[in-house]
Amino acid sequence: MRSLPRSPRAGWTLIEVTLAALLVTGVVTKAAFVMNTALGLAGDQTASMHYEDQARGVMDKIALAVMGSDRGTLIPEIEELHSDSIRYTFSLGIEDGAVVWSAPEEIRLDEQRLAVEWRENPGAAEERKAVWTSLVSPLLEGEELNGVDDNGNGLIDEDGLSFVLEGERVVIRLTLRRPEVNGRLVEQTIESVVYCRN
Repeated sequence: MRSLPRSPRAGWTLIEVTLAALLVTGVVTKAAFVMNTALGLAGDQTASMHYEDQARGVMDKIALAVMGSDRGTLIPEIEELHSDSIRYTFSLGIEDGAVVWSAPEEIRLDEQRLAVEWRENPGAAEERKAVWTSLVSPLLEGEELNGVDDNGNGLIDEDGLSFVLEGERVVIRLTLRRPEVNGRLVEQTIESVVYCRN
């Protein structure tokens, strides 16, 4: 038997078409998966940088306020324990040979709104206040409310805003956190050590 010559116009068989379609689908799926993963990582990195910038801005405000204060006026006065608030006054100068002090100010964690709040004349009728951020974590990054030092810094169950007095130093820690649209939780922690000038 003689085989018939194949026509130059002959097409692919059904099996060839199916295999080609499966290969193309596999390659496109893999490429989409890689792109989605890369975009997710880039989004996490961008969100983390954004919250780090926010945390640094808030930390700068807190640090400047505490640095300008008088060490003897800081409340609480107990050293080596953490607190989610600090009250202070600072010198406005000298008048007639006596130091003129500012009105008392306070920086604290508002636990209901999870916000860092600054207050002047706290609790008084003429109280003024401002919210510096409302993205504060209830607890410092790595901590759980369990009576144990989970993050290994020597302190137990620290709040998302934490002040620790160590002699003339004030250690300030702040964790901001926010859930993203994709359900991931982005946290950023900043720590600063300041010395009272007065």
